[in-house]
Amino acid sequence: MAYESLRTWLRVLEQQGLFRWVDKEVDKDWEVGSVLRMIFRAMDEDNRYGIGFRNVRGFEDGRIVAGVTAASRRMIATALGCENNLEAIHACVTAGMTAPIEPVIVEGGPCKEVILRGDAVDLGKLPVPVWTPEKDAGPYLTPLWVTKDPDSGRRNIGIRRCQIKGRDRTGILFGAPDRGGAIHYEKWKRRGQHMPAAFFIGGDPVQYLVAPARYGADELAVAGGIRGAPIELVKCETVDLEVPAHAEIVVEGEILIDETEPEGPFGEFTGHMAGGREGPVFRVTCITHRREPIVMGVISQFPPSESSMIKRALLEAGLKKHLAEDLNLPGIRAVHALEAGGGTATLWISMRKMYAGHVDQTAFGVLGHFGMSYFKWIVVCDDDVDIEDPFMRDWVMAWRVRPDRDIRLIGDTAPVELDPSSFEPGRSGSEIRGAKMIVDATRKWDYPALSLPPPARMREVAENWDEYGLPPLDELKLPGD
Repeated sequence: MAYESLRTWLRVLEQQGLFRWVDKEVDKDWEVGSVLRMIFRAMDEDNRYGIGFRNVRGFEDGRIVAGVTAASRRMIATALGCENNLEAIHACVTAGMTAPIEPVIVEGGPCKEVILRGDAVDLGKLPVPVWTPEKDAGPYLTPLWVTKDPDSGRRNIGIRRCQIKGRDRTGILFGAPDRGGAIHYEKWKRRGQHMPAAFFIGGDPVQYLVAPARYGADELAVAGGIRGAPIELVKCETVDLEVPAHAEIVVEGEILIDETEPEGPFGEFTGHMAGGREGPVFRVTCITHRREPIVMGVISQFPPSESSMIKRALLEAGLKKHLAEDLNLPGIRAVHALEAGGGTATLWISMRKMYAGHVDQTAFGVLGHFGMSYFKWIVVCDDDVDIEDPFMRDWVMAWRVRPDRDIRLIGDTAPVELDPSSFEPGRSGSEIRGAKMIVDATRKWDYPALSLPPPARMREVAENWDEYGLPPLDELKLPGD
């Protein structure tokens, strides 16, 4: 299903009990971030919902919403228009990657209702929150940035943090150097030209869900494939870029190649504060927005968070497709990126091992796909293991791994982005190095039978459980299911 805009999406969420407005006056510099953090820290995933604040102190018409893309798997499934299970989510995302639909350019759209240039440009008029109160360097946006490769003209979309530094200046953190925006920036620097850039706030939720796609894919085309309809784009006013016509806010300008400023710290997906280093400067040339615009944020910081949920949903689907279809590796059953690792630190793969070297082939297929900057722990296990079950993961590590034989260490390589264990404070660039560990948790020979009743007997008991006069059972999970 294609949701035209953030406003359409919010109405759907509200109807389904997945979004609520708060009318109490709130302080954007501490209260917004604290309320939203409680939603993620003190509620089970199934009960989480997005929040909107329409009474922000100091802003007569300011509205802020967050937690409206990936507060839960149910919310992600609703955005994708599929059933609420990981298999359906993966299939939907994979379909968009396999059959993308290119965006279309239209003459105008709601994002052009107000156009501000020159002295009228003032980011301070937007109610931008401090997401980690008393720790972030200042107010931050978490928008979708748009850049283009100067050689090929290929578009890249990515969620990148954006520190507000003045009425017409922000920072930007590209992340690892193999990300699309970072590659574009280096190309523009080699040309000696400032990089045209724009970011937009408050789009169709699918646009946010595809943002962690790998370099080379047009994320908006992938989003179109998922939606089953092209995304409508309009041309920017001051730079040669296109942005979604139904966005709430669009900020245009250029990223300077000859000027840097301190950026951060900011509460990141690792669960630690990150930044406090020199970074590029974005100089704003124009702001366009809808009347009474809504500032939308993506909750990052300590997991669980929206950023970890978004990465997990997209990266799992893309990686399973890469291994099973692009590399044509047999036996791949499931891929699961742990949310505690922000969706990018720890990866489990279940598969039916079929030949010598199959585990290595799979693990190195992962590292090749992500350019070595994702996943420092990769565990490959047999296909009888439910890798979404934390207890089964612990059981496999306890009884199917011999440490001296089944663990492979790859040292002195690219680290997981922003991993504080990889480098001492103050280091940057090529000084930042990391390591990878590949664990072969598959059976190396026939193991003894499991010390459980036969599965058919356990299912029969479960089906007749009411006859025993005992309290209800949770879901029955059996190894091999």
